[in-house]
Parts: sequence; structure tokens; C-alpha cells
Amino acid sequence: MTLRTLCSMAILATAGILSTMAQDFQKPDPDKWYRLVTRYNGNDGVRDNRCIQYFPEESEHPGLLWSADQIPSDLPEADYQYWRFEPSPDNPDLYAMICRADPEGYVSTMPTSLGVDGRWRYISTPARENPSDKYGFEFITTPTMSGVDEATGESYCALATDRTINSQFKFMNCGGAKQDYAINLWYETYSEEANEWSFRFVEHTEIATGITTPSMDNDGEDREKIYYDLLGRRVDNPGHGIYIVDGRKIVM
Repeated sequence: MTLRTLCSMAILATAGILSTMAQDFQKPDPDKWYRLVTRYNGNDGVRDNRCIQYFPEESEHPGLLWSADQIPSDLPEADYQYWRFEPSPDNPDLYAMICRADPEGYVSTMPTSLGVDGRWRYISTPARENPSDKYGFEFITTPTMSGVDEATGESYCALATDRTINSQFKFMNCGGAKQDYAINLWYETYSEEANEWSFRFVEHTEIATGITTPSMDNDGEDREKIYYDLLGRRVDNPGHGIYIVDGRKIVM
């Protein structure tokens, strides 16, 4: 074997390593919103390209996550399909899952049950009686459950929590017809040729950073209140509605 051949093989091997590294799952930016799209591409024709959506109270699936067709980004309802992952201040490997439509809330890390009928609840109230319920989502980055989609360049992985990872049913799943296409729990060894428990992270836009606490004078009585809407946009003449003032949600 010639030196040129050996060098060529080394170059190819190095390129292969770099190519493999480029396909590693990339954790989502905690300062950006993402749409979570199922990677299921099986034969039922219903789940294709469906994503995780938060259904608020008085909706079809009150207070729960459910799969849904993707809403066009220029519609305000799309905010119910955008998510960010906030790292725990105590453990950087655990995250809170937060919906853009209700950024003060979070997905409970404990589903309604540890089985196929388990559902994922969104805690919309800012009064957190059990703060440990906020952080606990984990990115499952094993080679068979994570990577980068070659067609789109989007990272994907499975999702579990520190309260489901050791159970038989552990992963956030886009359920089929028998589950009414709910977001439920499923187990590792099951696959319908597409690992339907795996989701892509699709970057949407940067989080609005306008919500800050204004500076105040010594007594704090005369300082001007600054109002922001729920998307973080400053509102100079607020009318009836819900606003953020001093980092708190108020109703006018």
C-alpha cells in the first residue's frame, strides 16, 4: 500500500468522523422558540408533520398537550405550538418546557399516569406550589433516538422526564388512532418504522427581551409603569387585556 493511498484513507476517515460529528443532536437554544414536529412517517396518513400543541382550558383538550396540524406562523394561534426549554438552575441537564402562548406556565414533568393513557398537563398558573414539577425534561441523545435530519438539517431527539425515564412507558409520544392522536407515553422498544416517539426541534424566532424591571427611585412611587403584551412588545396606550408590568401578569 502506497503512502498516497494511506494518506487518502486517512483523509476519508477524518472526513467521515467530521461528518458523523456534524450529525450529532444539538440542544435547543434556551433563548429561542421551537416547533416540535413528530418524525413519524408511517402509513396512517394522519400524524405526518403534526406537532405538539398546548390546548388551554375551555378548548378541545383542556389544559393538555395534544398533536395538531401545524398552524401558519403568521397567525397568533401558532404561539400554542412554539416551545422553549429553560435549563434548571440546579441541574443543567434538566429543563422546563414552556409554551409561548403562556410563558409563565410550564409542562408538568409528571404525566397523568405512567402508562399509554398518560397525558401531559400544562400548568398555567404562576403560583407554583411544587417548583420541582417545573424542571425535569431530558433530551434522550442515544444514537438510535437522536440526530440531525438529513433533508432539513434540523436536530431531533426523544423526550422524557426524570419522573418517567425509569418506568416502562417513558417517552413523550405522538399517539395513533387508538389514542386519538394524543401526546402520550410510549416505550423504547416499540417502533412503527419511524420512531414516532422522536421529535424535531424547529427554530422559530428569538424570545422578546423587552420585559425588564424599570429602574425606580428611592420610594418607587413616582416611577413610570411600562406595559408589555404577552409577546414581550411594549404597549404605550394599553386598553382592556392582559399585560406584563414589572415582570408580572395583570388584567385591565
